[in-house]
Amino acid sequence: MENSRDTLNLLGFKLLIVLYCIISIIPRFEAIDPIGSQWFYFGVINLLGLIFFYNNRTLGVLRTFSRVAFWFFGIYLVFFVACLVSIFGSLNISEGVKDIARVGITLVGVFNLYLIFKVAPHRLFAFLVKTLHVIVFVIGVQIIFHFIDNWSVPRTVPLLKETELLFGSRNVTAAFLSITLPFIISGVLKHAGRWRVMSLLTLFVSFTALFYVGARAAVLSATVIFSLFIIYFIIDGVRSGALAQRLKYPLLPIIGILIAGFLLVTNSNRLDRSKANSYKNILTTSYRANSGAAVTVKPTQSVTSTKSSGRLLYYKMAMDDFKRSPLVGIGLGNWKLGNKDAYYSQSNTDRFLYPLRVHNDFLQILAEAGILGFIPYVLLFIMLSGGILLLFFKNQDSEKRWTFLMLALALIAYGLDASINFPLERTPIQGLFAILAALIISLMETEGVKVKSQNEKTKLALPLVPVLIGLGIVGLVAAVISYAKYDSYVNQNYIVADTGSQNLMTADYVYSYGQARGRIDGFFEISGAGRPNEHVMAMYAMSEGNNKLALQHLDKSIAIAPNQYESKMLKAIIFGQRQKNLDSAIYYAKQGFEKYPAIKNNYVILLNAYREKGDTVNYFKTYDARLERFPNDVQQWKAKASRVFEFYKDTDRAAAIVDQAIKINPSDSSLVLFREKFTSRKNEGSIRAWYKKGFDFINEKKYPEAKREFLKILAVTPSNNPTLLNLGIIEVKMKQYEDAVAHLTKVIDAKAFKDGRPEYNRAVAYERLGNSERAKRDYRVSKKKGYKLAQNLPKSKLE
Repeated sequence: MENSRDTLNLLGFKLLIVLYCIISIIPRFEAIDPIGSQWFYFGVINLLGLIFFYNNRTLGVLRTFSRVAFWFFGIYLVFFVACLVSIFGSLNISEGVKDIARVGITLVGVFNLYLIFKVAPHRLFAFLVKTLHVIVFVIGVQIIFHFIDNWSVPRTVPLLKETELLFGSRNVTAAFLSITLPFIISGVLKHAGRWRVMSLLTLFVSFTALFYVGARAAVLSATVIFSLFIIYFIIDGVRSGALAQRLKYPLLPIIGILIAGFLLVTNSNRLDRSKANSYKNILTTSYRANSGAAVTVKPTQSVTSTKSSGRLLYYKMAMDDFKRSPLVGIGLGNWKLGNKDAYYSQSNTDRFLYPLRVHNDFLQILAEAGILGFIPYVLLFIMLSGGILLLFFKNQDSEKRWTFLMLALALIAYGLDASINFPLERTPIQGLFAILAALIISLMETEGVKVKSQNEKTKLALPLVPVLIGLGIVGLVAAVISYAKYDSYVNQNYIVADTGSQNLMTADYVYSYGQARGRIDGFFEISGAGRPNEHVMAMYAMSEGNNKLALQHLDKSIAIAPNQYESKMLKAIIFGQRQKNLDSAIYYAKQGFEKYPAIKNNYVILLNAYREKGDTVNYFKTYDARLERFPNDVQQWKAKASRVFEFYKDTDRAAAIVDQAIKINPSDSSLVLFREKFTSRKNEGSIRAWYKKGFDFINEKKYPEAKREFLKILAVTPSNNPTLLNLGIIEVKMKQYEDAVAHLTKVIDAKAFKDGRPEYNRAVAYERLGNSERAKRDYRVSKKKGYKLAQNLPKSKLE
């Protein structure tokens, strides 16, 4: 079939392939997220493609469709309709419209690319491979040069941030590289001459860049790809009798490339300069601690809890949403607005974070589009995977089998990403899915016809023009919606720049309330971070002192996102701090405190409100609830003990609270010091008497008796630095030098005295113990601090 079209001019088809392939390098154009401009670009290219096919509507190959294609696009259309129906269960229409438009854009893209590839699938596949070589090479070289330019900079989050490029996330970068990897391997197998060299270089660049990025899902995909490739490579080599030759090329160069890439990545950007980074270092995220040391966060640790996996929690929440609306779901794009109390209750981060995606496209579709959307969505993957495997096992042509295998490996990489991440939202990955799906369907059509000996019953003649018009309407509406969303992303970018990192209560924004409203008052009501725009408008109203207007916006925000607690907290702040409506402040703060306990503002609001109302019962219950959830919050243990003493003047009760804190946090020495605040108060009279008697004994040079008195003080207040200093001086006089060193060292470590007296007396003790080096060091410090006795020391005691 394809040979009969050798004279066909493929220039227009090739140009469209290039335009679809470069989705990943479309800049963000001032949008906060590059997917804004990229989805709009995707939509525009679809429209150009439809126009191109309309102009070539008389081309016979474009007017016939296999039953395979008919069923595939029929199922895709059912999925699209199910997504439309899901909007009736939506919490927010605008979010549903945005995601439905993206499904529509991908549908039109798959159809356009199907029409392209069916014209000459193998020839255009070869052109696609070369196109992806160029794009992957350009992307990979940027990543490699970034790490080489920063060779000695440790592999940490700030360094990895730069690998986002135009993808918006390094995970998207890695997913793109892993899905395109089979196409690069295909070039290594089939190219000759200069393109063979280009293929080998691109494979090195692709693998090395992928490994540098170190995203676990993508590295897993690459591992699966190379493993399956090598297994079939050996099988095919044995069957063809060419294994020995193939071991020299291409297997040996490929293995050499993998080893070279691995060594380059592990030996640059070391976390420990004395040794290469380990495989684990590459696959985990590190950041710079205050000490300057690199700290590694274990990948198995949840971002929400150390007890369970964050993704497993997301999956459970998705299943709960599905159970609430099993037929049509909770609305495409609306999972982020569903009930997330299970996540909030486990969060340990004092910052509002909204789970936006399930991190599994299959479960997200199940939750958002229900069983009506899930079944056709899964059928699409079953049809694609089953079809490419059928072609692989039925076709006896070795060269074509390699093509089918590479497509199967790329589909596996996409499937793994869809099972762990959310490629449905990521434009570059959806562009690759459209290419993969279109290629597989076109090959199933052309190769399937050959298998069935040109059985014409496998083909259908469909009127192309009505199909193009129908898809044109879908594509045009989707492109317009995507442009509107892109414009929203641009405005959001400016608003985030204005409001980010500012204290809400003292913020002095660049934009006025009116200017901000002009930017974000549109059809789309939710920002990319999941926060309603009405909440942001309330922030601007608050900054101008208009509390009434702020409350109106917050009411709208709560109506849009009833399962979030940030707007409720803001209402609590207004009621508690500005309007002194304590009952309302408690009402709103309590919801957040109970459901999202990590947010400390709600806790503080409740404490202040209960205290002002004189409600000591609920005041201390709030402390107890906080400490039960966060027992390592040492500052709040101290605060509770202080308040107990303030309210009840009971030192024993306050000290008992500190004892409880010490039991839970035994390594925190500040609690031991803090406890003395209460024990010293309780024994204030006795301590005064012991001090008087101690100094009286010193004046009488009765040092043993004086020591006994100061030890009584120390038993009550173990870190009492004046007592420790006096004990040290007494022990020097008593020639108990080791005891003197022990007590004086505690004083010096505490930095309690700046006059040099502790250092001078410890130097005397060291000198009497025969440790002249330490004595000299302390004498020098004492002299530098200005202690009078140290100023006249002979040179022999200092040097």
